[in-house]
Amino acid sequence: MEVQLSVALVTRNRPDSLRRTLSSLSKQVSPYEVLISDDSDNAEAIVENKRLAERFGCKYMSGPHKGLYANRNFVAKHCTGTHIRTMDDDHEFPEDHIKTCLEAIKQDFNVIWTIGEYIPTEINMDQPAPIPGQLHPRGYSYLPKDMNDYYGISCGATIYPRKVIDDNILNFEIFKFGIVYLEYGARLFNKKFVIKPLLSTFIIHHYDADNRSVSSMQIISSARIFSMLMLSFYHRRSLRNQFLTVSEILKGLFKKEYSFKIVYRAYFFYKKNVGALK
Repeated sequence: MEVQLSVALVTRNRPDSLRRTLSSLSKQVSPYEVLISDDSDNAEAIVENKRLAERFGCKYMSGPHKGLYANRNFVAKHCTGTHIRTMDDDHEFPEDHIKTCLEAIKQDFNVIWTIGEYIPTEINMDQPAPIPGQLHPRGYSYLPKDMNDYYGISCGATIYPRKVIDDNILNFEIFKFGIVYLEYGARLFNKKFVIKPLLSTFIIHHYDADNRSVSSMQIISSARIFSMLMLSFYHRRSLRNQFLTVSEILKGLFKKEYSFKIVYRAYFFYKKNVGALK
């Protein structure tokens, strides 16, 4: 079967950054298609983003305006290729990046490939590239000792086979931001998808903490607790994982990092979504 790589690019209110990403992408082997889903709420940004999409030969769509993960799902469902490469508007790419992605897909059509990142201030962007982490029961990302047990996800730089979307396995849209993408990796692994890091390439991430779509600590903390609960009480259920998650939540409450309202909200959505998955 011929590989058709769709690029699913999400953007919001930063056309200058989008221009840099599209300019970098234009220097690569052309993917099958590039779709831009624009969640901008700034009229000038919308006009400029449409112009950029036309200039670089991309399909432009107005996003659902329900947060990052809803936007990812929206653009992925509109892709028509055999594989979908997530992308953000603050990325740049090394030489032969897309070519390397295509070569990886040809190795195994059914693998989910994750791509590591460097920040622009890194001096040595050597290979193998950093490996995206997976969700720990305490709510941070880490690498397992046994990579056969790997379920990491790179939020904006992962290659998914079409089957993921056709089977309607999507990001949870409850929280507009946060680490729910790590829960997505654990869920895909739980559904028997093989996830591997692509070590022969990377992205350059122009991360700007002051220009995020959501800065609410209530949303970010709720997303973290929700993801921890999903991991330890459903995807990777064990007494050890449950102990680590519960102790971490209790520690956050004791230190007043979390409120009881935040914990309850996360638990409510955990119960609701576990019921939907069964």
